[in-house]
Amino acid sequence: MGELKVMSIVRCICLLPLFVVYGAWRLLKFTLGLWVLLLLAWLVHTLLGRVGDVLLALPVIYLLSHLVPNPRITDIAKSIRLKPGFRRQPNAGRKAQVVDFKPYRRGAKP
Repeated sequence: MGELKVMSIVRCICLLPLFVVYGAWRLLKFTLGLWVLLLLAWLVHTLLGRVGDVLLALPVIYLLSHLVPNPRITDIAKSIRLKPGFRRQPNAGRKAQVVDFKPYRRGAKP
């Protein structure tokens, strides 16, 4: 049983440099991709000005519109509608009726 622990420790020690190198490569690749995107954004901004900024913002707005749920128009209308205070609810004057369900229980004697 002890030799299995030793082998797993040796395996982890041997594979650790590969994981570190692979992780560093992925981080470098992501950073270079980000720098290229920023460089392209700066170039579009420099060449096209404010129109370029709008063109760069449109894909971001499009992606965010899929992530954020769209509110329904009726919900927006209900939140905007003014409610006058003098209107009364039609059910406001009714008293609650208490119903006793004991006679309706299964096996209960009347």
